[in-house]
Amino acid sequence: MATRTWRTVLLVWIGGLLLLLAGCGGGQAQTSVTSRVGDPLLPNRLNENLDRFVSNTLGQPDVVNTALLFESPERNYRYLRAAGKANPQTGELMTTTYPFRVASISKVFTATVILQLAEEGYFTLDTPLSSLLGGVRLPAGYALDDLQITAGFKTGGSVTIRQLLQHTAGMRDYIADSPTVQDSNGLFAQMINDVLNNAGRGLAAKHWDGAGLLDYYLESGLARNALFVPGSRFDYSDTHYLLLGLVIERVTGQSLTSNYRGRIFNRLGMVNTWHEGFEPARGRIAHHFYNLIPQGVNRNLDVTATTLDTSAAWASGAVVSTVEDLSLFMRALMKGQLFHSSATLAEMRQLTAISPNYGLGLQHAVFNGHEVWGHAGFWGAIMLYAPDKDAYLVMTVNQASRDMFAEAERAFAYALNAGL
Repeated sequence: MATRTWRTVLLVWIGGLLLLLAGCGGGQAQTSVTSRVGDPLLPNRLNENLDRFVSNTLGQPDVVNTALLFESPERNYRYLRAAGKANPQTGELMTTTYPFRVASISKVFTATVILQLAEEGYFTLDTPLSSLLGGVRLPAGYALDDLQITAGFKTGGSVTIRQLLQHTAGMRDYIADSPTVQDSNGLFAQMINDVLNNAGRGLAAKHWDGAGLLDYYLESGLARNALFVPGSRFDYSDTHYLLLGLVIERVTGQSLTSNYRGRIFNRLGMVNTWHEGFEPARGRIAHHFYNLIPQGVNRNLDVTATTLDTSAAWASGAVVSTVEDLSLFMRALMKGQLFHSSATLAEMRQLTAISPNYGLGLQHAVFNGHEVWGHAGFWGAIMLYAPDKDAYLVMTVNQASRDMFAEAERAFAYALNAGL
């Protein structure tokens, strides 16, 4: 019996090594063997299944590169692999350390800073904007109440921090919406149109800051046509996080970028993460793409190769990171290491009747009976945690408009089928 056990362990070690070497083709794969008693072959099964998942993902239409980190510290298991080409123009391969734009995953960073400031006594979650942005510069003729006008009633000053965090403030999305319609023809669509028809020399190349974005929101007419009375229902809007970014700067007297870096990036050792457009880059960005066929253009646009300036996403989506850095952040966040009190994380994960799938900066879903928390990003990225499995997943396919929760659910299914 002792001999068979020793040989089994040896075969598991050799099998894991072979999988590691095999996975390095077309990217990088790094795994560690679990020491869980009773199932020594679990790492092999997980490696094989996740290798298949990565290969199948890269085989999807329009996906040029992908990276996946899947880990369960409880089981001492870690899978890390990249595949495809980070830059198809040069042939440079995608690696696990290649930075990519995380888009709306950035909202989790903004929400984390806001909750840290609430812990420090700068405000409560129910503090209204009138108490926080009273002296902020607005375009001539505008007041804080003009930020949210519903059926002629001005309520912008009464919007609370909680409502902004949970997307229940009712403000139109300055990135996605037209002034009176949720038609995806907002600022981003205008920037893409500039790329296609003007070589990106106009609006696409414009550099934004928080003040400029607030001016745009007010002067575009978006504020005059709010979606609903604050606190009455949920509707996802980048404008909510634009205002949270302004609150951060107003109460701390420091830039949003400085708050990201001092409170999160440097604190956690996220050396390959930065706030794009507002501090020096820390590497080349993996190319990501936007299939324009639904917009009537037969093209899978290489966004990274254009002049598109992502500063317009400022507090809602302008962070660049890697799968490993995002995992560092998510592990620290979910273990309560970024807050003084465990109650703060519990508040962050609190759902309500009007917001059943979005907490305070965290999206919520259930995969095959397993609860997950995290956030997805428009450019084809996702960061999740499954508490009952102590499992973290960070992934990018670098293809815009993908249902990244569906991608992540498939990844979890591959892991569960292996016996996780």
